[in-house]
Amino acid sequence: MPGTKCNAFPIREIIVGYNVAAVTASLYLNEVILPFKGRILAVKVYAVTAGTGAGNTVVDVLLNGTTIWATAANKPTLLATATGEFANTMPTTQSFNESDRLTLIVASISTTGHARLSVSVAVGMP
Repeated sequence: MPGTKCNAFPIREIIVGYNVAAVTASLYLNEVILPFKGRILAVKVYAVTAGTGAGNTVVDVLLNGTTIWATAANKPTLLATATGEFANTMPTTQSFNESDRLTLIVASISTTGHARLSVSVAVGMP
């Protein structure tokens, strides 16, 4: 399966974001202040309804306003006309501190973004 995965044992919390309507670029899906020091263990993104256009929908996870992927091509990405799980790799930045801000956003879309889009970020202890 595309996306990243991990063993369930070290997971402390799952941060989720969701949007039922067609997403737009720069749409915030969720933003939280992390209450403990830890690591990002996995990132999963899924869309039920396809978008339109010739491009992709790209989702990003920001830590204190900065993407957690050093290479833009590694961010969760799905062809606009496809549905299902987005392809991505483990983020470059995985460690976070207590009181860091984690933000789930839609970075870009093609003509019309996917709908019923959900994001899960598993976090755990260092």
